[in-house]
Amino acid sequence: MSKPKILVTASTGNIGLPLSKTLHKKGIPFTAATRDAKKAFEQFGFETETVHLDFKEPKGFAEALKGIETLFLCGPSATPGAEKLLVPLVEQAIDSGVQKFIFISSYPSIMSMIENSGKDYTFLRGNFFMQNFELYQTADIRDRHQLFLPTGKGKAPFVDTHDIGAVAAEVIENPSKFSKETIYLTGPEAMDLHQAAGIFSEVLNKNITYKEPDDDAYRKEMEQRGFSKAYIDAMIAVFGKIKSGQVAQTSDSIEKILDRKPNTLKDYIERNKSVFV
Repeated sequence: MSKPKILVTASTGNIGLPLSKTLHKKGIPFTAATRDAKKAFEQFGFETETVHLDFKEPKGFAEALKGIETLFLCGPSATPGAEKLLVPLVEQAIDSGVQKFIFISSYPSIMSMIENSGKDYTFLRGNFFMQNFELYQTADIRDRHQLFLPTGKGKAPFVDTHDIGAVAAEVIENPSKFSKETIYLTGPEAMDLHQAAGIFSEVLNKNITYKEPDDDAYRKEMEQRGFSKAYIDAMIAVFGKIKSGQVAQTSDSIEKILDRKPNTLKDYIERNKSVFV
């Protein structure tokens, strides 16, 4: 049996896992890039072709990409220097004959590399994931009954990564339909963290408040928690985009592509309630 020509990177991540499950449900063969196949199968709930891929080990890229025509590319989350880690992988993908890139497009330089390669691509842009509440705020919500991020009164249309994975599966299934497009994916409404705290309070049945820290208060608290200056600087820069109003716009792309409304923040919290209580 030949190796599937679709490679899903970060296959057990916030986007890769729902994408992998959707591809399996659709009956589309794919290869899952992972560092631990056994753990991947446990998370998938099924077995599929796998290759070992570690973003920090470029020597393994050529073997992982052998025979691959479609690459779903999602960089490592919460990893300093993630953009630089992707450069040799994209270079190898171009050299190895990948014809279609589906990229979770958080890095402009990587987007430019792909555009300039002459290969087909679809960029999926979803600025702020609902799953970031799990990644950055679980202890604050569960133990301190608060949201603590330096976003001020800025708003963001938080998007569920399950919706992004479902859209990515549609792009993989119908690549020509989305050729050389950049698709902006958002939740149904933009909201500030005071509004988000209200939804958490309602679903969790406990009072969650947004402390609205300024950058200095956030820095001081995170230093006390033991985080590095580089990490804190990166978080202030990222969440500053919400504070400044740069990412408040919404999109109807998910509804158009999936023929249903995008998941709401309430949907997400109800599905993951056990994480926060």
